[in-house]
Order: sequence, then C-alpha cells, then structure tokens
Amino acid sequence: MRRQTSEQFAFWTCRRLFGPIHPYDRCFGCGTMHIPPSREDPHNGRYDFAGARVAVEVVSIVNSSALRNFSSWNRRHPGLNEGEPAEFELTLPWVIDVPAHTPTSQLDTVLEAVRSMERAGIDTNRTYGCGGRRCPAGAGGRICTFCQIACSAPFHAYVDEEGLLASRNGNVVVSVSDSLLSRGLFDLVHEIVSLLRPKPDGQRTDVQRKLDLAERQDKSRRVVCFVLDLYFALQLNVYPDAWKKLGTFPWDAIRPVTDVVVASPDFHRAVVFSDAAPTRQIPVRDTERAPAPRTLGCRSRQ
Repeated sequence: MRRQTSEQFAFWTCRRLFGPIHPYDRCFGCGTMHIPPSREDPHNGRYDFAGARVAVEVVSIVNSSALRNFSSWNRRHPGLNEGEPAEFELTLPWVIDVPAHTPTSQLDTVLEAVRSMERAGIDTNRTYGCGGRRCPAGAGGRICTFCQIACSAPFHAYVDEEGLLASRNGNVVVSVSDSLLSRGLFDLVHEIVSLLRPKPDGQRTDVQRKLDLAERQDKSRRVVCFVLDLYFALQLNVYPDAWKKLGTFPWDAIRPVTDVVVASPDFHRAVVFSDAAPTRQIPVRDTERAPAPRTLGCRSRQ
C-alpha cells in the first residue's frame, strides 16, 4: 500500500467525519509544505492534516512479511499448486492450506508433516487436539501422535475424498491463503495499542508527540487514522464483529488522543472510536479520485 494511497483514503475519510481539513505535513497531492516552517509550525514532528479544531495523524498498518511471502508464493506457484499425490510423495487427495506468512522455503517442511499425518492415519488437523482421548489433556504424560504432528503444524490439511477443490478428482491441492493469518486481529490490536500508549520507559511515542503538538495548538479533536492493508482488513471484513473488539481503548492512558479511526481502502469502510461518542461504522466511497488542488489548499499557501 503506497503512502499516497493511504493518505488519500485517510483524507476523504476524515474530511467526511470531521469537516474540511488540509495537509499540515508535506502534501500528498503537490509534494510541498503548504505552511512554511516556523517556531510555531516546526518542519519536523507535524501531524498529517489540520482543520479549524481538528488534527489528524495517519498511520499505515501493513503486514509486510505476509505481503512479501504471498508474492513469493505466487511467483513460485501462480494459482493452486496441484498434482497427483505421487508428485508430493503422498497417496491420498490432500488439500493443504498454507498461511501467507509462511516462507516458500518451508513448503518441504509442510509436506513432510502431511506425510507424517498420512502414515499415522490422521486425515485432518482442523480439530484442536485430541481432547484428551489419546493423551493426557494437561501437563505431563505421553503426548499422542495426533498432537505431536497435526496440532503443531502451521497449516490446515485434510483429505478431500470428494475432490471438491481439485480440478481432477484424486489430486493433491496446495493453496496459500491470506485468510489463515490466525493472529491477524491480535497483531493488529497490539500494533495499534503500542503506537497509542507511552513506551515502557515512559517515553512518548511518535504518534503521541505529534498530537501533543496538536493539543498545544488548541485542537479539540485529536485523531489517529489507522489505514489497513488487505491482510489486516480481510479478517475484519470476514468477521464483522471483530471490528468492535478494536475499540476497547484505555482513553486516559492514550491522551491526548480523542478519536481513533480504523479504515480499510480495500473494503471502503471505516470504524470510528471516541471517548465521547458510541462506536460507529461508515462506508467510504469515491476515494480513488485525487482531490482537486483547491480542495487540498495547494493554490492558497499561507
């Protein structure tokens, strides 16, 4: 996700939510500083957008490792990696879903784990553990083969007897799925909170320092707009209730932040959290068009 795309989406989103705003940091439209540096308006440490009573800092949340590995998988195996079981040293028609954050170099490791499942008579690892039916359901004791092999594997695999996914019944299918980023929501919440709260040593984060400046400038609405890439937004779109779980912010601890916006360009959606108003979701349309220079204030520099 390019910086310009992220800032443009945040601009349209926050303009709708908080009224007219203009670039306060370097303008993503014309590439210049509309307001020259001065003691009152420093060159460094500025937030991104300013309005009459509002300040907005934009933060792009990008799962770069997933993006990089997903691209690597697609270059190595465009689409599904499919073939007869013998080609994978298997005998059954397996469907193997590999999460996008798994490096391509680990494909052989994944296949060897599936071979071990096949030898042990395990035809799926979609269930979590054996539930104590094969080994002690607690600490100590001998761990069964199912838990040793199937539940320790960072992928999903099952035998597809009906051949619903394979183009030819009986084939093995290996797919890479960004929807299997099981820690996506956890990582997202952790990332957002770590950017909003002071560091363990008490130092202010970069986001807090910028909104500290906004507070000194008497901006009553001090907003952080998190713009998500596809890999973080996908899980939230698949599980709509997950959006609400992002809103448990410790407002007293993240001052001077007054509003948090979590937005997805891929799904044209934003969720607004505030310490003074209920959580609300809004659709955000027509963000692909670049704002006119006059809208950004490019022709009326101060």
